[in-house]
Amino acid sequence: MRRRSLLGLAGMGGAVSIAGCGRLRGMGRSVDRRFRIGDDGFECDTGEGFEPLDVRGVNLGMGKPGRFPGEAAITREEYDRWLEAIGELHATVIRVYTVHPPAFYEALAAYNRRADDPLYLLHGNWIGEQRLHDAGDAFRLSDELADGLRTVVDVVHGEATLPDQPGLAHGTFDTDVSNYVLGYVAGIEWPPAVVLETNDRNEPGKYEGTYLRSTTERPFERWLAGGLDATVAYETAEYGVQRPVAFTNWVTTDPLEHPYEPYPMEDAVSIDPDALVPTSDFEAGTFAAYHVYPYYPDLLNETPKYVDYIDHRGEPNSYAGYLDDLVETTDHPLVVAEFGVPASRGIAHRDVHGRDQGAHTEREQGRIVADMYEDIRAVGAAGALVFTWQDEWFKRTWNLQQFSDPDRRPFWSNVQTPEQRFGLLAFDPATAVSLDGSSGDWVDATTLTPADSPRRLDDGADASRELTAVRVTSDEASLSIRLEFADLGSAIDWEETIALVALGLTGRGNTTLPYGTAARTAPTDFLVRLAGPDDSRVTVDAYYDAFAARYGQEAGLDVDAYRERDSGRFTPIRMVLNRGYTVPPTGEEVPFDAVETGRLRYGNGNPDAPDYDSLTDVHVSPSANAVELRLPWLLLNVSDPSQRRRLGDVWVESLETDTSFREISVAAATYRPREDGAATSIDGETNLTHAVPGLEGDRLRSGAYEPPTWTEPAYTERLKRGYETVQMAFDPDA
Repeated sequence: MRRRSLLGLAGMGGAVSIAGCGRLRGMGRSVDRRFRIGDDGFECDTGEGFEPLDVRGVNLGMGKPGRFPGEAAITREEYDRWLEAIGELHATVIRVYTVHPPAFYEALAAYNRRADDPLYLLHGNWIGEQRLHDAGDAFRLSDELADGLRTVVDVVHGEATLPDQPGLAHGTFDTDVSNYVLGYVAGIEWPPAVVLETNDRNEPGKYEGTYLRSTTERPFERWLAGGLDATVAYETAEYGVQRPVAFTNWVTTDPLEHPYEPYPMEDAVSIDPDALVPTSDFEAGTFAAYHVYPYYPDLLNETPKYVDYIDHRGEPNSYAGYLDDLVETTDHPLVVAEFGVPASRGIAHRDVHGRDQGAHTEREQGRIVADMYEDIRAVGAAGALVFTWQDEWFKRTWNLQQFSDPDRRPFWSNVQTPEQRFGLLAFDPATAVSLDGSSGDWVDATTLTPADSPRRLDDGADASRELTAVRVTSDEASLSIRLEFADLGSAIDWEETIALVALGLTGRGNTTLPYGTAARTAPTDFLVRLAGPDDSRVTVDAYYDAFAARYGQEAGLDVDAYRERDSGRFTPIRMVLNRGYTVPPTGEEVPFDAVETGRLRYGNGNPDAPDYDSLTDVHVSPSANAVELRLPWLLLNVSDPSQRRRLGDVWVESLETDTSFREISVAAATYRPREDGAATSIDGETNLTHAVPGLEGDRLRSGAYEPPTWTEPAYTERLKRGYETVQMAFDPDA
């Protein structure tokens, strides 16, 4: 068991980045080892001996709005701007998963020429998960692994010309950044099924290489050792340089035993980084690189010694408990190569201590990431890299992936999907409304005005129930609606005024309104009820409830009741969090769990405002006599807003089947609520007090909004509110 790192709380500032590290050529050696792995982590040769190098930084992917990662479309200007911000974060290291376009290496070299403290690089090579599954046995991809790593070596030395191939960067790589390359991290989060098949199909045996050997009989570690040994051999022979190597690992394939993990494939097989050790000819050494998040797998929520672990703050912390176990059991210095939480509206997994996968504001995201960084250092890890630098619009999440078009995800911003919101850099739709009451954002909006006078009850609140206009607009992330009133006073009184917004996309929704309104309407698929911060939500026509169609039986719903068209029932919009499981040692049954994602949050949605809340759905502006609403596209079953595509008939067609729509019907109305929230009975054909566009007898009329389409998303960049919190955590002098 390795000696605990001295980079704990007492010494987090002790391992510093050395400005001159990596700038020196070999000191007369036959092989240059400017970076190496010491007892506690990375070290670099300053010319006066090896000094510790504090590894803290970010992962940098290749995606940006409108482009899949394989298009390698990030420009030199963007790289320059991002590297400056990453440097200002007090980061010392950037990790990339695969070869980026030449502009990245040019930008990195230029940044390091002018920076007081350089940014170092951990470079990976990507093997697609589907490629691994198709191969089954990883040995079938031995050449691909070795060739990919050799390409990476040539690229960082500025000695590569890569042809134009789908999914890969190409061009002439003539910028040498090798002085700043700390090491190589091979592969991805290895699918356990592939590891099992590789071990089953091949004879047990160790690997004995020139620079690396494996100490276990398991074939998968032998395969990894062979690929990395070939990489070291190639760089040694071609460039006279050696640098540390590792492979990607994650909780699912760690070498620990996890008896409390409910899903067998999450603890079916191990890959042990300690099984790969350097020979006497490889002094640069090896390290462990793990992706560790606090909410996945479920063993982190169920293992008592993790759940009850008391961290350095004196608080229960399952994440720190697991990390402590992992670091204590690993002989190699261990870098947490990915960690973080997303600032998404939606959520995909819960953490027993609140570090969930999603439903965090940007401020909360920054605070949690900073705390996790502190956890990582406190247990003695050798470094930590935040996932990720920029938001990634192309990503999907397990509980929502069926509801969007996989070929169009980069073209719009799905704020419901947690996987898209891990970044410290946000991409905001360029035409998004501020959601702070400002009227200027709505100048070009479609405007509906009332055709009728309001019903006056002479109770002192008539002006707050009188609608003067409804404005509708949209962008790459949301449909936005602004309700304008005659007079909201100093603050809207939700006990006197409730507003409804009816939206239709399919032409077959409910034609009666609930809440005791005694009103009919055009076919309505979604109904927004604005009743104050604690009681506002979007509901869906039961027949168009995608959650019920996909998960209804598992959730214990009366599915047959959802199959009735025009039932008059509007149901909560939900997201599944887990599908239920049994904890093995105890037999405890953890039930199916879902969250009502249709609940609406009140706040200020302007990123420039001091009280900005990035999860804001509704903003009330009494001074502007307006209530503004922002609804994510996926909340409305829109599978691709860029082409106006929505989910089809969820009970007849596959959930992956979508269809086009031309417009959205929009209507708004107000009523005076009773104590139970339903409409107070008033004289007339309905209990509505006012409506836009208006009422025809007991029928609420609708207007039409035709959302624009686009081929390229328009967006702006913005550092998230949590950036400064992480910056402070990374500051070695703080």
